[in-house]
Amino acid sequence: MNLVFKTLSKMDFKLLLKWLEEPHVKAWWDQDTHWTSDLIYKKYLSYTKGYTLENGTMKAIHAYIMYMNDGPIGYIQLYNAYDFTRSVPLIGLPQSLAAFDVFIGEKQFLNRGIGAKAIAHFLDEYAHAYAYAFADPERTNISAIRAYKKAGFKEAVPQPSAQEIWLLRAMSK
Repeated sequence: MNLVFKTLSKMDFKLLLKWLEEPHVKAWWDQDTHWTSDLIYKKYLSYTKGYTLENGTMKAIHAYIMYMNDGPIGYIQLYNAYDFTRSVPLIGLPQSLAAFDVFIGEKQFLNRGIGAKAIAHFLDEYAHAYAYAFADPERTNISAIRAYKKAGFKEAVPQPSAQEIWLLRAMSK
């Protein structure tokens, strides 16, 4: 299995639109948004340039399309976990903390162990500037939690009142 990550470009927007409206992606990603070409362009254009605006301030975000054996299969983005406002503040976690979001857009690649391999490979390649990587899937997203744990994540600070589970992975230097 040959996994490659290519920086998101405007050429990928049509693919993003297709994936973000797939039921298996929509179940966990922007459930309340009906994606259109215009919305994709407005949200992701700055991502192609390596940033997004958070409360009027430019924050680094690195977005990629995942390819397996030369075919696009999903999306992944990486950023500093502390750069973005969250519903639950990041308390009790390391200061050097990468966060990422990921989905496999092509259904035929689900439930084959590809997600765990892609996450581990991606973090090893792109998140080495951080001491830890952070994931916060919804507690009911069993497939994602299983993939993160296979990729080396362990449960972090318990979040009993939250709908999500916090997972950490130490990054080797």
